Amino acid sequence: MRTAASSCSEGLVGFEALFKARSVAFVGLSADPQKLNGAPLLNLRRNGFTGRIYPVNPKYAEIGGLTCYPSITALPEAPDVVVVMVQAAQVPGVIAECGRRGVGAAVVLTSGFEEAEGGHALAQEMARVAEEAGITLIGPNCEGVWSVAEKLVLTFGSAAARDTLHHAPIAIVSQSGAVAGALARHLQDAGYGCSYVVSVGNETCTDALDVLDWLIEQPDTKVALLFIEGLKDGARLLDLAQRARERGVKLVALKSGNSAIGREAAGSHTGKLASAYAIYRDVFRQAGVVQVESLAELIEAAEILTFIPPPKRSGEGQAGVSVFSIPGGTRALTADLCERYGVPLARFSNASVTALTGILPAFGQAQNPTDLTGQVLSHPDLFEKALAIVAEDAATEALIIQLANRGPRDIRQRRELVADIARRTGLPIVVSLLGDVLPAAERREMIADGIVAARDPADAVRYLSWLYAARQSRTERRNARTPTLDAEPPADTGWAEASRYLAELDLPIPQSLVVAPGTSANALACDGPYVVKALPEQAEHKTELGLVEIGLKSVGDADAAVARIRQRLGDPQAPVLIQAMAKGVEAVLSIVDDPDFGPVLAIGTGGQGIELWGDIAYLALPATESEIRVAIARLKLSSLLNGFRGAPAADGDALVAAALTLGDAALAARGRISEIELNPVFVGPHGQGLVVADVLIRHAREGADRHG
Repeated sequence: MRTAASSCSEGLVGFEALFKARSVAFVGLSADPQKLNGAPLLNLRRNGFTGRIYPVNPKYAEIGGLTCYPSITALPEAPDVVVVMVQAAQVPGVIAECGRRGVGAAVVLTSGFEEAEGGHALAQEMARVAEEAGITLIGPNCEGVWSVAEKLVLTFGSAAARDTLHHAPIAIVSQSGAVAGALARHLQDAGYGCSYVVSVGNETCTDALDVLDWLIEQPDTKVALLFIEGLKDGARLLDLAQRARERGVKLVALKSGNSAIGREAAGSHTGKLASAYAIYRDVFRQAGVVQVESLAELIEAAEILTFIPPPKRSGEGQAGVSVFSIPGGTRALTADLCERYGVPLARFSNASVTALTGILPAFGQAQNPTDLTGQVLSHPDLFEKALAIVAEDAATEALIIQLANRGPRDIRQRRELVADIARRTGLPIVVSLLGDVLPAAERREMIADGIVAARDPADAVRYLSWLYAARQSRTERRNARTPTLDAEPPADTGWAEASRYLAELDLPIPQSLVVAPGTSANALACDGPYVVKALPEQAEHKTELGLVEIGLKSVGDADAAVARIRQRLGDPQAPVLIQAMAKGVEAVLSIVDDPDFGPVLAIGTGGQGIELWGDIAYLALPATESEIRVAIARLKLSSLLNGFRGAPAADGDALVAAALTLGDAALAARGRISEIELNPVFVGPHGQGLVVADVLIRHAREGADRHG
């Protein structure tokens, strides 16, 4: 749980009171069930809640046949949870009264706090009172919570206006009340159901990750759906995701608010490129969270990850998805989609290829993805035999059955056959149609048989990509590191301090010399070629301003370049930096201070390539060595490090070690340094390490220099 500034809860006891309440009070309840502050009572009663209910409103003696009390103090007992619906100005007083009465949890539906002009002070007062009383508080400005197993529905939302609630191990945590209701409505209408729904509202006291912390420990949470606009101290997600994996809970997230507004102020190349979407995408991947792109996908992912088994682990060298395809036209499309979504295609054994070739027409295709032709539909035995060969191949981990234009009819006729294969093999099976959509009830029945109906090949492959992502995250254990680095951050962002800082971090730089007026490059005790450039404190991005010259072969060339740099700076007395020219694979290592995750490590292709290709991966800190290696492997940079076009392999281990060091340095200097960019970093041949040719450092304090 979090501090008073961000969390007012006292741990599991408070959440137990919230989600397993046996007594509920509604403060500010209206006698009119059509009003927003009257609907919660109707929703709670129609769903069969058997606990005690206490309306609280001094205007009424009774509401809905229940005794209505003038205050919390007047109640015959301290309720487990109080739903607050009074005017915003009255809320702190109500929470204070709850504290005096011994209430464990409160859900504040009232709006008019941080989201309204002048409401921030009210929110702070409410938070202070709740903190002092040890009350777990959800909201304000939220749609409430559901705890389906307890038939506890505390919301005015229309999604809860139903007589039957279906229970399934799917929890919903949303920073939008409307989205929370929509997800619950669709899952309930489809007959699947859910276990918990939490609209966190303004998160004044308890945020989405606080709620998730509790939910992943519950036996009726197998999948948690997250609708996120932004996170407070989002790096906590890494540890929460680790615990979720250990408990077999799959996390699925939809992130909104992905524009790059506010990034323009960043000084580094990586800072400017670090969109909210890019950082969330990579941190979700780092944490093992399945990311989706729409509400429809969030609902589909809930169905699939809850009820369909993960891909089998075959142990074969080239295992993956096998495609049992009747139309030939989708073969290339499906292969392209698998590559796009990172879904592996199986390579059939020679025995399977031989068996398929023996029963298929000569114009069929026995290699994966297959083209079995329409002949298999004309001969039922052929369909069954071919399907068995594909499904039982040792490399098959999952199965796509691609049907043609009479697909809905064909799957209805053969559903029992396909369901039997799903039961016998344990494979996830996706039946792909050609634009057809099966009725929701039929789709649900098929899912109960272990079969997913997809509208087209793109949906089929995307569904399997979620299953593969969830399987991968379950098998990876995050060995968390505790950074021990204690380097003193630079007092300023000039070259002298920056180079001293890099030396403390054991990050080498090329041989360097600051040339003062009247001195020569002769003093640099190394042969050319040389690089001449302005100092970090003189200019930010030197290449664009013509303030760096490379490949200077002699001391005379370097001295001439020094004069040109001074002329461009407009200062004949300016000191200028001369370095021995480094060689190797150009990479970039950077720290970006993200508003949601704090210090974030960026790794990518360096030099001008960083903006040309945008070849960057982001990791929340502290990152592990394994996470850094996986991030690099996704980049074009990895091809360069491995020896592109016959070049020798570079010292990737040195780059990983430098990334770990920079991440530790960023955590040690948190609050003092907001941005560090090492660009370019020249990674030498294997075993020869690297050198940092340039550095940008930006202090966290307002108005600090940000050059480098």
